[in-house]
Amino acid sequence: MSSSDGGQSRKRLVVGVISACILIAMVVGTVAFFLTEKAEDDDRLSKRNLSKTTRTVELFCAPADYQGTCRDTLERALSQSADPAVYPHAAAAAAVTAVDRALEEGFNRSSVLDAVRQSNDTLVWEAIHDCRMLLGTCRDNVERALASIAWRGVEGPVQDLQSWLSAVITFQGSCVDMFPKGEIRDEVKTAMEKAREISSNALAIIKQGAALASMLDLHTDVDKGKGGGDGASRRLEEDVVPAWVHREERELIAAGKGGLTPNVTVAKDGSGDFASISAALDAMPNKYTGRYFIYVKEGVYEETVNITNCRGNITMYGDGAKKSIVTGSKSVLDGIRMWRTATFAVDGDSFTAMRLGIRNTAGVEKQQALALRVKGDKAIFFNCRIEGNQDTLFAQAYRQFYRSCVISGTVDFIMGDAAAVFQRCVILVRQPRPGQPAVVTAHARRDHQQTTGFVIHRSQIVADEQLAASNNRSGPAAAVKTYLGRPWKDFARTVVMESVIEGFVHGQGYMPWEGKENLGTAFFGEFANAGDGANVTGRKDMQGFHVMSKEKALQFTVGHFLHGAEWIPESGAPVSLGLAGGGEE
Repeated sequence: MSSSDGGQSRKRLVVGVISACILIAMVVGTVAFFLTEKAEDDDRLSKRNLSKTTRTVELFCAPADYQGTCRDTLERALSQSADPAVYPHAAAAAAVTAVDRALEEGFNRSSVLDAVRQSNDTLVWEAIHDCRMLLGTCRDNVERALASIAWRGVEGPVQDLQSWLSAVITFQGSCVDMFPKGEIRDEVKTAMEKAREISSNALAIIKQGAALASMLDLHTDVDKGKGGGDGASRRLEEDVVPAWVHREERELIAAGKGGLTPNVTVAKDGSGDFASISAALDAMPNKYTGRYFIYVKEGVYEETVNITNCRGNITMYGDGAKKSIVTGSKSVLDGIRMWRTATFAVDGDSFTAMRLGIRNTAGVEKQQALALRVKGDKAIFFNCRIEGNQDTLFAQAYRQFYRSCVISGTVDFIMGDAAAVFQRCVILVRQPRPGQPAVVTAHARRDHQQTTGFVIHRSQIVADEQLAASNNRSGPAAAVKTYLGRPWKDFARTVVMESVIEGFVHGQGYMPWEGKENLGTAFFGEFANAGDGANVTGRKDMQGFHVMSKEKALQFTVGHFLHGAEWIPESGAPVSLGLAGGGEE
């Protein structure tokens, strides 16, 4: 490639990160305004600085949905600096700080506290406890976002900031949902509304700030080899095990069962360091440098496993998904909140599970019963089986990757508001309760600025034997209507691409949450699927459904959607960063 060609490529990449093309002229004009400013007398300079601040605020707030709130957030912060180079950082920091302030003020509003004090409802007090925990996680996300901006600037790992702030919106909404329907829930929702608006604006501001910083510096993460693009197209179309993967993890891939040396071994028969997984986790050092390996030997472990948020960088691996099994049977009908029914819960970041089985054996009549709940960033599940009925997998928030897993269930059995990709997985649909439809996904994206969604890629969506037999019986009541998804929240986003969809899936493909709720704002996308259930004729006219182009589908690959090249390969799990082809096995 010639130097002129390289320059043109960089320009295209820079333009590509601007969120709205109509803003390009505005951005260029603002940058030119910054760079050509001359020294003037104090009065004229003051007026010019005010004009510059106003124009800059308009620039950063252009993609935000709540303009008045956005201007209030940024005007003072940007007026305090005359250096345009710090504007992107200052804007991002101001936006994130405003989120922190709004969270604190919202939940501590006197109207909320008074309503709670007057309540004798146990569910309300439980909701207060759980809500405070979630808002504490929100505050943690705000703090690490501010630290990241201060250390690396907004033009650095912008996807980290987007993931953390998307989770803030998720947890704000979950906080409201935890309260029983009624006056107190309405009070909490009203109190949190300002925080939701500011969080949404913060996502828009950060994206815009990264774009402007890229223009000023004339480079992007893509130029640095951290994203996608033409130069990385081959890398994004292959299964990769890069050179920087640790030697032990390479051996794990090569040997299947692996030659890892665990820090501790869990064995049901007493031959290991611990007889339960929970005991092994409890004994883990409070401070540990590097990755901590826990080997779970063959056996059925009847326990509730919690990877807490202070336990990061754990790899847990077993002898096989049908051999090393964690099982439980909690359900909401036991008087337990849905998110606490999980057999296996992950709140710590950078967790990896390999060759494990995770089950919730509560029957279909027990309603919501989680096998796995994941609320840790950059979670990876490889060669695992996740088995249950309703709400099997709660992919609650952040970035998650599932490779070569079997996930089974009946209704909404892949649900939550994570940015999650399910690659080369078997999605096994089971027989629901009589009269119920079977539904694979229920995504819960609440705001269109969030970078979340479910992507089923190069996978198989199949019926289990009981469901297949039911669908083969005659009579109008015999067949179970099966759908690929429904929108749990307003801006739900589910994509199925390059996958095999068997013919038991209803031709409509997707269904509303209730009535026609959320269909107008949801996004259901499909690309290059195969199988009798992949015919889109019956869903082309459905609100929210899209037959995607290849260019659109590329946005939902692991390389682009999760920025997976930066964190997945080093776990030892194979990954296809792009669409099919390019020599993939």
